[in-house]
Amino acid sequence: MSENAPAADAAMPGSVARQPRRASLLRFLMRRHPLALGLVTLFLIAAIFGPWIAPHSMTDTDLGAALQGSSAEHLLGTDPLGRDVLSRLLGSTVVAAEAFLIVVLIGGIFGTLLGLLAGGLGGILDLVVSRVTEVVQGFPTVLVAIVIVALLGPSLVNAMVAVGIAAIPDFARVSRGVAIQLRDREFVQAARGLGASELRILRTEILPGMIGPLVVVASFDGAQAVMWEAALSFLGLGIQPPAPSFGSMLREAQQYLSIQPQLAIVTGVAVTAVILGLNLFGDAISDYFDGDGR
Repeated sequence: MSENAPAADAAMPGSVARQPRRASLLRFLMRRHPLALGLVTLFLIAAIFGPWIAPHSMTDTDLGAALQGSSAEHLLGTDPLGRDVLSRLLGSTVVAAEAFLIVVLIGGIFGTLLGLLAGGLGGILDLVVSRVTEVVQGFPTVLVAIVIVALLGPSLVNAMVAVGIAAIPDFARVSRGVAIQLRDREFVQAARGLGASELRILRTEILPGMIGPLVVVASFDGAQAVMWEAALSFLGLGIQPPAPSFGSMLREAQQYLSIQPQLAIVTGVAVTAVILGLNLFGDAISDYFDGDGR
């Protein structure tokens, strides 16, 4: 997950210097990054309204309609159990959004808190937090996921807890960098001069300046969460059947590549579009707060 962090680090300087430009974010995205905006918008629509717009049940089987091609009734065909592929893709998008939220909440809350305290207060706390995050980064995500699933059982939440823990160092590093950048600025010194406590300064003066960079990190780590959810479900460690998931759909399609390759193709395109859209969106937000997009 850490490979995306440099782009987030690059966003830090612009997050404070260009606050007034935030009001034009939508216009900036429409003009400079329409693909990112379009893919993320489709992802949000599918994730929010998927259960209501799905043309068929996501779990009901019909063996008499198994492995059918595209038709008026089943636009993307059916899977080996006769379930509608389009409906299951919409359900998989909901699962991907849940994975995104779990990882971003775990990584964002704990990572931002650690980075804010380490960068804002400094001293021995900064040293301890830096060493702890380095240790966490050293553990392979899939190994942590296997251990947690082995102890607690396979499920979406258990698998994503491991990915969320792996995301903590990314949020901690970026929030620490912003806190170090801001803690000696004039407005922070003025707050100290007025008698504000250090914790109040962290909450009211420094934390708001982290929003831009943290959105960038959330977008990149959220894309990683979608990828890991698909990978772990493919291995049987994530969400369990009959609930739909990109990973489980790809695992089922693997056995029928020679008979019905469309199953793997449409599922692969869908998960790729989600991950690509989130990564492009992170790049776009980074450009926006950097000022490169003006």
